[in-house]
Amino acid sequence: MRPSHAVRLYVSTWTRVLACAITSYTCIAAAAAPPPESQSEQPLQEVTVTAPKDHRTLVRAVNSFVASHAAPSYRINQIGRWHEPVCPAVTGLETGGDAITQEILQVARDVGAPTGAVGKKCAVRVEIVFTPEPQALLDRMAKDYRPLLGFFPVSQKTQMTTFSRTIQAWYETATRSMEVQGAQIPDPLFIPPTPLFLESMAGSADSPLLPGAQIDSDETAGGFQPSGIVGSRLTGRRVRSEFVHVLIIVDSAQVVRYPLASVADYLAMLSLSRMAQLDQCAPLPSITDLLASGCVAPVANSLTATDRAYLKALYSSDPEQSLNMERADLRGQMMRQIEGK
Repeated sequence: MRPSHAVRLYVSTWTRVLACAITSYTCIAAAAAPPPESQSEQPLQEVTVTAPKDHRTLVRAVNSFVASHAAPSYRINQIGRWHEPVCPAVTGLETGGDAITQEILQVARDVGAPTGAVGKKCAVRVEIVFTPEPQALLDRMAKDYRPLLGFFPVSQKTQMTTFSRTIQAWYETATRSMEVQGAQIPDPLFIPPTPLFLESMAGSADSPLLPGAQIDSDETAGGFQPSGIVGSRLTGRRVRSEFVHVLIIVDSAQVVRYPLASVADYLAMLSLSRMAQLDQCAPLPSITDLLASGCVAPVANSLTATDRAYLKALYSSDPEQSLNMERADLRGQMMRQIEGK
């Protein structure tokens, strides 16, 4: 057997450059659009929402919450999360961008997601673009920068290339094998570094490489599959799904209806987890209800205790388990947090 070597991937973080380089009119219009906080200068009034207290009702609600919030990877059917440090950047706003990035980082620290040292320059991995022309930007991304939209089945192409919400996210993921030693791994899918990537790495000791991981794509899905324990129900599979890059496009013409603090918390949820369902009201109070249709008032306008319980469970659970075991782990941890046990 050939000596093993780690697959090394460059993180593709070029959307911040694209936001202005692709279509200049998008950036000009976005800069002219009022920032989210302009609609309300009053302090955010916290909306109090309550979860069911009956144990059986709560169990069912938590089960549904995990099912609606934990979207598995299309490639290995496991729940993705961050392994590299979360590093957000916001473009298209004259003011408010720093507040959003700081809130995302603070939430990440609070729930145990990986982050870099405070004040240290990092490689941008979460790119949030505010634009009044979201579909135009998405069309160009789909045409010329398809990898940033992540890996998904051909049957999902129309859905994944249509901007249908006020805020929408796409996840570029990778699969990491814990059994890389001794494996014969083909040459990695190489994505050239971009100006933003080089800029974000200047003076940083944070490695841009992902040893032992492989970008999820049509090429990798049809060829080499990372080694692991396939079909195991009781033990870890020895493979895990990781976020490489998250692209979030915000319709700046529509989002002005919401306070900046609410938008920042919504963006934090999308930055740290991949939602399975955003169009319907969550079974327990959640910031995701902010943009869902038909939710009964009062609707949460900030991260709820349930949201934080879910994110804490996500970042403390074993990422190498099969999907059923992962969801069971998330449910159990959430129940213990919510009930104070």
